[in-house]
Amino acid sequence: MKKLLSFFMIFAIAVTLAACGSGKDSGEQSATRENTEGAKQSSDTQEQVEENDEPSSEEPAGTEAKAIVVYFSATGNTRAVAETLAGLQGADLYEIVPEQPYTDEDLNYNNRSSRSTVEQNDPDARPAISGSIMDFEQYEVIYIGYPIWWGDMPRILYTFFDTYDFDGKIIAPFCTSGGSGLSGTPGTIAELESGATVIDGLHISSSSAGSAENSVSEWLETNGIEAKK
Repeated sequence: MKKLLSFFMIFAIAVTLAACGSGKDSGEQSATRENTEGAKQSSDTQEQVEENDEPSSEEPAGTEAKAIVVYFSATGNTRAVAETLAGLQGADLYEIVPEQPYTDEDLNYNNRSSRSTVEQNDPDARPAISGSIMDFEQYEVIYIGYPIWWGDMPRILYTFFDTYDFDGKIIAPFCTSGGSGLSGTPGTIAELESGATVIDGLHISSSSAGSAENSVSEWLETNGIEAKK
């Protein structure tokens, strides 16, 4: 009888221990499963944060328009104004260089046979330009400077306007001369480039071309363009 009682007691203890062990394993498995799922959720969240932190490829709002100052200058006066303007605006600078440079004799306005006189008297004259502007389409504002020859732009400016597409762009003309003013050239440019917006032009006398900063700044302000210097 005692042996039988001892046997049942041992059997009961074994069953109890087995139940405890099973509960422990179940708890460990549950904890392991929770830890695994938590780690996966944390990893997914981190990936989402990293994706959200990637910089946007879109340009920020308010990006300033890209501008270039283009000029033709036979004697250096227009060049001086163009360099002043480019400095004020932080704009790129491009010189229109003729394939055949103009000599002093070519610019002799008293000689009816001089090259400049012959060209200006020929509406179809288109002197060739050496070189070109790379990626012209990137520019939204084109400042264009020139001297006044015989009451008009030099014919090489017509070559320039024939060469590039100005549709949708802003053209800001400026010129130098002894005293003839703009001579209606902004209107001529507007006729040549009907798809562009041509703003009021600026005239600088040849004698003040080297000290035109104030005049250029006032011109920019009048046209709603802020000098960036």
